[in-house]
Amino acid sequence: MEMIKQEAPFKVASILWLSSEKDRGIHTIRDKVNDFCKRAQGEPNSFRWIVIDDADTLPLISQQALRRPMETFSHLTRFVFSSRYPSHLIEPLRSRCLTVELEPISPSDAYDRFLEMYPIPIDARTSDLQRFIIGNFIYIYEIKSILQLYKHFLLDGKTPEEAQEELKVLLPSSKAHTTDLIHGLSMKDTQIIRTSITQLFLNGYLLDDILLSLERYISVFPSVDPTVRFTVLHFTMLGWISIQQGKEHWLDTMDIVDHVLRETDP
Repeated sequence: MEMIKQEAPFKVASILWLSSEKDRGIHTIRDKVNDFCKRAQGEPNSFRWIVIDDADTLPLISQQALRRPMETFSHLTRFVFSSRYPSHLIEPLRSRCLTVELEPISPSDAYDRFLEMYPIPIDARTSDLQRFIIGNFIYIYEIKSILQLYKHFLLDGKTPEEAQEELKVLLPSSKAHTTDLIHGLSMKDTQIIRTSITQLFLNGYLLDDILLSLERYISVFPSVDPTVRFTVLHFTMLGWISIQQGKEHWLDTMDIVDHVLRETDP
């Protein structure tokens, strides 16, 4: 939106921000959106903007209600839909929009931005904290929440080391076993793989938990050796197929191990 304000050949008269968390209902569309669109136009060559965050999560009835104001007030108002999955928007909305794909923000970029946003004191921005957060968490909302907690601990009088120690409770308890599983897959060591999977199941983790942990690892460390990356991705792909087929038992997971190692052997 800041780019639009700077580069657009028209004036941005006013903006209505809608969140999918609070403004999901059809009454929001009928009341807030319509009232905003009906306001008297300001200066010539100016538009009003309606920005809807996570628009793909809006209920279908709310998406349908957006069609009429988009058509009726197209000469005065522009709509911006922020969406992770544009295909989840109904076709009448997609057909009226220009789609612009943006590169997702990386965990390291999000980390630096949140450091400034809160802000975290300079002396508390340790390299250990950065490695801890980026090495274990990949989702933007996770990084944001962890840094918020970190700042809260600092305000309570804890040192950076003590605050980081408090954060360790947020680490997934499956991390140690998942690390062993990745090591086993990289070495193609059947014994390590079977042992780590068995420990994960004994600790209450299911196949989908294991697959999500492996995908997290690949996302955090995209530069991992291509052969290892292929093996891990092969395992997760077969795992998701197995879940779709209703095969989620420990024995089914062991069958996946046999298949992956057999397929990846030279």
